[in-house]
Amino acid sequence: MDTSRIKGLYAIADSGFNPCESLPKLAAKYLAGGCKLLQLRIKSKNGRSALWNDDAFEAAREIMKLKKSFDFTFIVNDYVDVAAEVRADGVHVGANDMHVRDVRGYAGDRLIIGYSSHSLEEAVAAERAGADYVALGAVYHTATKGYGHPVAGIETLRRAAQTLKVPVVAIGGIKRENYDEVFAAGASAAAMITSLTKANDITAETKWFVENRSA
Repeated sequence: MDTSRIKGLYAIADSGFNPCESLPKLAAKYLAGGCKLLQLRIKSKNGRSALWNDDAFEAAREIMKLKKSFDFTFIVNDYVDVAAEVRADGVHVGANDMHVRDVRGYAGDRLIIGYSSHSLEEAVAAERAGADYVALGAVYHTATKGYGHPVAGIETLRRAAQTLKVPVVAIGGIKRENYDEVFAAGASAAAMITSLTKANDITAETKWFVENRSA
């Protein structure tokens, strides 16, 4: 599986933090800013894991149309059937979703598989299970997850990057002030939501992060 494009800014179009009319419109702003790695994230209202979500399917289908204008890698969070149906590049799962081994059995090598981890041990287990990349977080405190969410910290990120052979994606509380730090710690990519969506000009802010990775 080619994971060479799991790098740089990893922008997440999240249903809970979307100031635009729709998630495809938010995705288009990210892409206009030069983002090459994009995730669609629509969490179910009851918090339960599922393979399918009609809203995610419609949004994913519209985002796939943007490939006519932009070159980017598209990952769907949670919904394996949606990712397969729209022919997305990958799917991202966590502890409450379909197990990585089961996703691989279902999709074979058609999808890049990412996994959300919160510790070095969980990250290592995800790699052993067959994840193509592992997200680790929260690296810093983040309003996206709220109070009580575990904070892995920059040193855990550094250890994960040194230990794992697959790309490690830093997530949680990343902003301009610490953007370079996560790459210096060995992260291949930095996943972001609110640092982009709270900007007055989302496209311009995206462009800043695309152009200012120095490590």
